[in-house]
Amino acid sequence: MSRIFEALQCARESRSKKAVASAESLGEMEMPERRVAPRKGLDLNLTVYGRSSSDGVFYEQAKAISGNPNGGVFLLGVPVTEGQDLLLLNTVSGEEQICKVVNVGIVDIQSSEVSVSFPEPTATFWLPFKRPRKG
Repeated sequence: MSRIFEALQCARESRSKKAVASAESLGEMEMPERRVAPRKGLDLNLTVYGRSSSDGVFYEQAKAISGNPNGGVFLLGVPVTEGQDLLLLNTVSGEEQICKVVNVGIVDIQSSEVSVSFPEPTATFWLPFKRPRKG
């Protein structure tokens, strides 16, 4: 028997003694939570402005699905890439926010789930109503 096979066998036996099914536990890792603040579920309309890879300007209506003061997630039909800067407009409150794309997940052939981060925490951007003006 090879040492690798023996090590795997030993690991399986160790897991089974701890009442963890070996098939479920092998190959899975728990990732630590990296968010500073938990995300809150949203149903908010946005207009997203940016530049395409061909240097053309685009804007598209999007649906925010979650957010926190540090960023958020929305569904978008225009292809974007990690590291790309976008301008978000909360269509209800009129607030604008520059952001950077940190992750793009494909939902289907027509849309992506885009995760963005804000350069500075902005607690009011995701509010679904207009803020009263001071003055």
